[in-house]
Amino acid sequence: MYTMVDYKTNAHNVYLNGSFQATPKLRFNGALIFNYTKAESDQVLMPDVEDRLVDGAGAPGQLELQDFSFDQMDTYSNLEYQLLRFAAGIEYKIAPDIKITVDGEYADLDDKAGYVYGIESGKYFMIRSGIGVEF
Repeated sequence: MYTMVDYKTNAHNVYLNGSFQATPKLRFNGALIFNYTKAESDQVLMPDVEDRLVDGAGAPGQLELQDFSFDQMDTYSNLEYQLLRFAAGIEYKIAPDIKITVDGEYADLDDKAGYVYGIESGKYFMIRSGIGVEF
């Protein structure tokens, strides 16, 4: 007899975004993003299949070199993390079809459970700039 295993996921997201046109040539924008996610699996209980195995001659079979165990799967398939991101930017029109942009973004990932690949917490800060041409 096989049983189903529940995998429960809860995700909470908050996203705030805004822009402000200070002058006809100058615009500001920003965003604040927060995500909290938690997921976990019930323990996987697999039946013992050795009593059902038979070899070609009808004798009981063996699984000596194979491991069909899922005993630890519920411990490494859980996850829990929170992500905070903040972005801000400035856009300035130097001509009707040409603008200069400067943007920055900061992100902070706090991994509390490690999921399959281990703890992957980290932070980054990025600044980018560019010139946009409309045609």
